[in-house]
Amino acid sequence: MANSAWTFAALDGRELELVRLAERTLPVDVVMVYEQAAEGLRPDPGRAVVGLQPAALAPDELERLQGLERQVDGVAVAYERPSV
Repeated sequence: MANSAWTFAALDGRELELVRLAERTLPVDVVMVYEQAAEGLRPDPGRAVVGLQPAALAPDELERLQGLERQVDGVAVAYERPSV
């Protein structure tokens, strides 16, 4: 998967609501969903959003994020603002 092309996922309204729900219920600032593409961006999850970093999640929170991935058929990454 390291050589695969990735892009931001095209989500429908139901899937966007699931992402919003994850953002409200997880201790994160933003959840982004990526999908594999034939050609496209190769976002680095650690640099995809200026001013945010991947969030450290507890095991149960990670399971919820993985559940979201199954529901939207994509790779979900949770981000948080760095502590100052």
